[in-house]
Amino acid sequence: MKHLFTLSFLASLLLIIGSNSVSAQNYGNRYDDLEYRKWRLTLINPIGTNGIAAGKYTAKYSINFLGGYHGALNGFEIGTLYNYNKKYASGFQIAGLVNATGGDLEGINLAGLANYSVDEMSGIQIAGLANISGSNIEGLQASGLFNYAKNDLSGLQGSVGSNIAEGSVEGAQISGLFNLAKSNMSGIQVTGGGNVGLDNMEGLMISGIFNAAKGDASGLFITGGGNIATDDMEGLMISSLFNVSSEYSSGLLITGGLNYSRYQEGLMISAGANITQEMEGMQFGGLLNYATTARGVQIGIINIAKEFEGASYGFFSLYGNGRKNFDVRYSDAGFTDIGITTGTHRVYNMAIFGYNTSFDRNVYRFGVGVGLEKNINDSFGKIESDHLFVNQEFTVLHHFEENWSKNTNLIFSYKYMVGNRFNSGLSLYGGPSYNIQVTRVNPANDYTWYSLWSPEWNGRQYRMWVGFTVGVRFFKQKNLPLLNEYDFDYGWD
Repeated sequence: MKHLFTLSFLASLLLIIGSNSVSAQNYGNRYDDLEYRKWRLTLINPIGTNGIAAGKYTAKYSINFLGGYHGALNGFEIGTLYNYNKKYASGFQIAGLVNATGGDLEGINLAGLANYSVDEMSGIQIAGLANISGSNIEGLQASGLFNYAKNDLSGLQGSVGSNIAEGSVEGAQISGLFNLAKSNMSGIQVTGGGNVGLDNMEGLMISGIFNAAKGDASGLFITGGGNIATDDMEGLMISSLFNVSSEYSSGLLITGGLNYSRYQEGLMISAGANITQEMEGMQFGGLLNYATTARGVQIGIINIAKEFEGASYGFFSLYGNGRKNFDVRYSDAGFTDIGITTGTHRVYNMAIFGYNTSFDRNVYRFGVGVGLEKNINDSFGKIESDHLFVNQEFTVLHHFEENWSKNTNLIFSYKYMVGNRFNSGLSLYGGPSYNIQVTRVNPANDYTWYSLWSPEWNGRQYRMWVGFTVGVRFFKQKNLPLLNEYDFDYGWD
């Protein structure tokens, strides 16, 4: 009974104030043909200073004890539940649930549930659920779920849910789920979900899952998931999982998982794999570099291409137009080695497996090598021959006795070898080598016949000596032209 009396008294007071104490003025088109009153007080329509004619007035100060429906706002408005203005709302609004307008919403709008406008929304909007505009949104929006614009979305948007625009998105978007633009997305997007631009995406995108663009993507992309651009991608993409560009990508791609593009220019770095249909530039893959057609440099455990021009380094480098040789070698340390030699005919990689036949115990080794082959005339100008060649090679070999061991027991070697190619499937070669042994295994001293210098440091033994290597190479080989005859960008065919 007491609450009912209080509400009745308040309603009566508001009606008295509305009829006697607030003067009205007509400001014409300045207020969209609405009448202006400096103050209005409303319990809930029609109980208020403007009564049933509230839709015909705008005001500078508006207080809605429960909620209010009015013509417009040109100043400050507060409502316990909601504030609704038929024409527009301009100024500062606070509502327990909703700030809404049938026209534009601009200024500072704070709502526990949502800020909504039929037309454009601009300024600062903060809502517990959503900021929604039937046209454009620009300025600063912060929402617990999403910011939605029927047309463009620009400025800074922060949402635990998502930022969505039927048009373009530009500026900065921060979301716990994703940022979506049906047209272009540009600027800075930071999300715990994904950034999606169905046409272009440019600028800086940082995502916990992925960044995607149906059209072009340019700039810097950093994600814990993946970066995807179905057409072009330019710039730097960094991902702990994968980067994907269907048609064309250029620049630098760095990922802990996979870089994939149909066409790639620039640099690709991956702890997992780099995959592209056409590549021009450099690929660094922890496991695999793959390209249908490639020009440049490939560095990885496995390098594969149907056609490749350039230089590669890895355990296996398999190219359709490259070498595929089988080598048998003997070195001064008493080891007989078998080498699987792949790569280009100019720059080759070798996977080496060896066994020492001179000991009364089993000593094994394996490792990798990279070499450069030249025509004999490149090194010795007075010698002209199509079948004589020079191989300069660097190898790293790990040794173990009887059973596999990870203990440091390495030999690093630089080899300078001269060879004769008898035909396209057979060649013999040999020459001196400079070797450095680094070991923590005491019996390993007898791997060498002598040492020029044998220091010890930090528990490691070092031995340095000059030795030799001789070998025979089988299967397809080719005569190479002089290096100075190339007119090339990479030219290591």
